[in-house]
Amino acid sequence: MATEQSLGVGGPPLTYRIDEVSVRLTRHPGNPALPIRRVILSGAGDATREHGGKSVRFPYGSKDLLALLNELYKIRFFDLPTQYNTQYSVFLKDDGTVRTAALRMPDSGSTSICFAVTGYEKCVTYGRDGPLELEIIAKQIFSDADSFGSEN
Repeated sequence: MATEQSLGVGGPPLTYRIDEVSVRLTRHPGNPALPIRRVILSGAGDATREHGGKSVRFPYGSKDLLALLNELYKIRFFDLPTQYNTQYSVFLKDDGTVRTAALRMPDSGSTSICFAVTGYEKCVTYGRDGPLELEIIAKQIFSDADSFGSEN
């Protein structure tokens, strides 16, 4: 019997070191005049907040990262599609065939959440209609990072 090495097909490894983990959140505002916001959480015990050309490092404990990882596993992050910012619709043609149309607005805002560990990376990008569970996580992390950055 083969030993499982990862969480499902194309999933993360079942065993890895916390200091090898990185979670990256990026907000693309859609408006090129507005800056991209990014928070990078490291299993090494620190994090970086990037916004408006400024970078602020702050401590981020392994217990906090482990809690975040548990939230990602809880919402089945690794099973989610990689793109949520394409909207699909169907329409009926005169000959009775159903056609599918995809609408993607590249200038609309989006958020990407990426989990990486040695040899594996999973990213999910979503727009304003994207999974509520991911947006709740993103809002909390950006809020925490922004409050830390404003204390300095």
